[in-house]
Amino acid sequence: MPEPRESTDKAMSPHAASSVVQARASKGLTRTLLTGAGWLLAQFVSTRAISFVSQIVLARILAPTDFAILALAITVTAILETLVNFGVDDVLLQRQRAMRFWTTSAFLTSVGLGLIAMLLVVAVSPLAMHLYDAPMLSTILPIMAAGMPFSATAVVPAAKLRAELNFRFLATYNTIELAIGQAAVIVLALSGFGVLSFVLPSPILAASRAIIFWIRARPRFGPLRHKQLRMIGKAGSNVFGTRVLTTMVGQGDYFVLALFASKSEVGAYFFAFRLAIQPVQMLAGSFSNVLFPALAQLRNDRVRQRAAALSACHVLAFAVMPYCVMQAAVARPIFNILFGSKWDAAILPMQILSIGLAFDAVSWIAGALLSARGEFRRLFIYACLFTPSFFLVVTIGAYVASSTGVAIAVSVFYIVLAPTFSYAVFRSMGSSFRDVLGIYAAPTAFAAISIGTAAALASWIPLGPLAEIGIISAFGGGLYLALTRLLAPATFELVTTRLRDVLRSK
Repeated sequence: MPEPRESTDKAMSPHAASSVVQARASKGLTRTLLTGAGWLLAQFVSTRAISFVSQIVLARILAPTDFAILALAITVTAILETLVNFGVDDVLLQRQRAMRFWTTSAFLTSVGLGLIAMLLVVAVSPLAMHLYDAPMLSTILPIMAAGMPFSATAVVPAAKLRAELNFRFLATYNTIELAIGQAAVIVLALSGFGVLSFVLPSPILAASRAIIFWIRARPRFGPLRHKQLRMIGKAGSNVFGTRVLTTMVGQGDYFVLALFASKSEVGAYFFAFRLAIQPVQMLAGSFSNVLFPALAQLRNDRVRQRAAALSACHVLAFAVMPYCVMQAAVARPIFNILFGSKWDAAILPMQILSIGLAFDAVSWIAGALLSARGEFRRLFIYACLFTPSFFLVVTIGAYVASSTGVAIAVSVFYIVLAPTFSYAVFRSMGSSFRDVLGIYAAPTAFAAISIGTAAALASWIPLGPLAEIGIISAFGGGLYLALTRLLAPATFELVTTRLRDVLRSK
């Protein structure tokens, strides 16, 4: 008869006992991560549905020029809004065990920068209005700026919730907030507020988030340490620089296109991009939010950290690649059903962007890995190298072929950049070119073959747009799963195992 468990543990050597403790801790972390992934998966499904429906409704109510004004306003606020965070959350997550000692310094830094960001947006509003020849910006930008101090107030409690791996609360709150926000936007649009509909709910939602997050997380203030302020500034400066450059890339296509095209073209491109990027934001964003605090906990175990990141890359590529390719394939019949010819100018850009953004998704995990390891300066260097090339190709695209040229330029940029960035990150941790190639090659090939075959079949059988969507979705999706199971059984087993674990953990 085996001895009781307590007796066995007492008889262990110190080394063996330590191994048992580590194994139990690892198992607990894995269970927590799977639960978090399950909640974020549920968030993905619900928020995807909410966002899609709201975008469709708003596209039927509002004009392309309304979307253009919003896009131009975001080019102004997005960069200055990075001041709200300054990388404070990444610095806090890097110091999870000592986070309580950093709360006061982090809070004062965030709120101070949030106030500065608000004042800067208000100050540059007249300049933006004249640059874009859009008088409405003088009203929209101050409203958008009003929410920045509230967003800054929520940075510290949000970081604490992420460090505690409390993804159930975060996923639930984000879904409810999105639903309320989009409902408010639609009501305002129906009431005739036009482009103001997009921005009026923002300050209220930001204030509500700050209050609820502080009540939920209950961070505790301690004495202010000037040394910590300097350390936050030093560590956060690289994060801030990276985020500024990343934001410039994220908004640069709208800015450049506005210099070459009409507002209606900018609005059509903006609408196309918002639809195309949704699966990337939801899937890649969810993975990154779960992985960053988890990988930070594994920063002393390089092998497990790399293995966890690579595994996540395989799962994400398996999911996002066919989704984006299918999104491109069904764009035209969906637009025809929902909008008639109103948004025809957005169809081709959306199809092109869907393909390129699929490659971008995996690089989010590589970025989360570097952040979890505290290599903020390295991230900043990569951003410095990639940003000029983005603006070069986008400017050429806008000059040659307007919105379609910009979409092609953005897609080519991500198709080349994302695998290059991922390879550079994983290579420094001991992975080979073959390891990184394996992330992209099979999902890309299988998605192109399966969805392409389904699209060709749908075009040969003229049964109307609904039938075309059904054939591409059902036949293309089924063929993709069959190809993966037959030709990449290891990847198929990895994904299905992870999915079963997520469902069981819920």
